Amino acid sequence: MSWRPARMGSAGVGTMARRADGTKKNRREPLPDVARQLFVFSGNECAWGDPNCTTRLVTAEDGWVGEIAHIIGAELTSARHEAWGGKDVDDLRHFSNLILLCKVHARNIDDKNSRDEFTVEYLRAVKERHEAPYRYGMEQLEAEFKDAVASNRVTPATTMRRYFDWEGEGLEPEEEAQTLDLVSQLAGRMGTLTRQARQVLALVVKENEPNCQLIERRLMTDPTTLISICEELAGVEAAELYVDEYGDSLPRVLLLSGAVSNVAEMWGQLREFTEDEGIDLNDILVNLDFSLLD
Repeated sequence: MSWRPARMGSAGVGTMARRADGTKKNRREPLPDVARQLFVFSGNECAWGDPNCTTRLVTAEDGWVGEIAHIIGAELTSARHEAWGGKDVDDLRHFSNLILLCKVHARNIDDKNSRDEFTVEYLRAVKERHEAPYRYGMEQLEAEFKDAVASNRVTPATTMRRYFDWEGEGLEPEEEAQTLDLVSQLAGRMGTLTRQARQVLALVVKENEPNCQLIERRLMTDPTTLISICEELAGVEAAELYVDEYGDSLPRVLLLSGAVSNVAEMWGQLREFTEDEGIDLNDILVNLDFSLLD
């Protein structure tokens, strides 16, 4: 059986479907974190091999066109269900039991007329072979990440006088101190990111949460790298990848408020401040010169 992916970035859990008579089915939607992990290791392509299928899972024209398919089906009459063994039903929506395919191959492995051709062992091998290069790429990116952030140098803000004068709200000294502390925390988090991640974040702030294709075009990056960068940004609660569960829009990168102490409007404030003051936001977020706020 197969589903569209749950909203990536959501904290909710998948719901359990019901049969026509009202009884619960074993089938459940994949957990959001599992759906995100599958997409990260897909390269935005169907996992099918021999011959390789290069069908894109997300397209500019149609949005999400892929399927999250079960290797071992959840329902009694579903494909390869006999291999389940009656374990915890949640095991069936674990990452290891799910594979991202185009609609054609998802239908082939589940169709009553063809599913017997595709054993559990065969589908696991298909999944492993397709995901392996992306897993290796992630390991390489993590190694590069450690090297890259070691040389980061942050120039902190000390007074934020220019920012407070621009804001013009007449904050009390205690309120100014709180805002300065907020920005200092943000600067510290930015110092733990790779330059690529900071470039993506700056563009997301400037363009107010653009779709992934705009980011890829502007920064000349590929989908797999962008997905990895989104994971890095999510790690400091700055931004996350969002894929529309209904496929009505392109994947986007959404800002998170954790990096700015849950003061979500701070992202917009930084954008407006730099625009009004003629400052390039990249000099602050990418070059880590927060003294431009002084």
